[in-house]
Amino acid sequence: MARKNRVAVIGASGRMGKAIIQVLSQSKVSELSAAVVGKGSVYLGLDSGLHSGLKQNEILFSDDLSKSISESDTVIDFSIREVLSDVLSTCKELKKPVVVGTTGLTETHKELLKETSKSIPIVYSPNMSIGVNLLFKLTEIAAKVMGDLADIEIQDIHHRHKKDAPSGTAEKLKVILLETLSRTESNIVHGRHGILPERDPKEIAIHTLRAGEVIGDHTVYFFTPEERVEISHKAQDRKTFAVGSVKAAEFLVGREKGLYDMFSVLGL
Repeated sequence: MARKNRVAVIGASGRMGKAIIQVLSQSKVSELSAAVVGKGSVYLGLDSGLHSGLKQNEILFSDDLSKSISESDTVIDFSIREVLSDVLSTCKELKKPVVVGTTGLTETHKELLKETSKSIPIVYSPNMSIGVNLLFKLTEIAAKVMGDLADIEIQDIHHRHKKDAPSGTAEKLKVILLETLSRTESNIVHGRHGILPERDPKEIAIHTLRAGEVIGDHTVYFFTPEERVEISHKAQDRKTFAVGSVKAAEFLVGREKGLYDMFSVLGL
């Protein structure tokens, strides 16, 4: 039997980290090799399996980034953007491929991803869900067909704890629409209030809701005078992002250096 792909999870004690550990525990191809948390974390030394609602796996939470990555074949990072530079530099030094699912990245972070991908293979996506990446592709198709005929709106709903707004997924939808329709940021409106002039035909509005415990709902609307097309994705379990992340890590095994997205992983 072939040896499994050993995966280090960065940000392993968080919601996404726990979901990824659960998915890895059931994988026939990959397995957890290291569970990394931040310096001074209250979870240091605890069993990552038990913390993730599984049986004991004897892989303890560690803050030793270099050791954890060196003992792994691939890396999945779902930590915070403030540590992305350290993660990328360590992966580059140790020549390890990495999946980056951390949200709220700035343009500086994205440039760092591009630069590092000249040395190692990286998968980066604002959303690792297989269904959401179908949403991206369907939005692109709908924009090509209806974009010049329709009023377009994006709705982004997440749990009350989410810090970035709009979400990375809503931002990606925006970019797809702008690029497909040859529009610019000047066409983007974030919410509306007050007395407004008639809607500009090229306007694309983004509406952000943060309430309750919604995992993540996104809808793109195309309104014409005769009909309305809605393309929606509603996440029912955080594992949907974990499944995509593990699939991306497996995609990277033996891959050439470069910056890949989930379209590459899924063959879209």
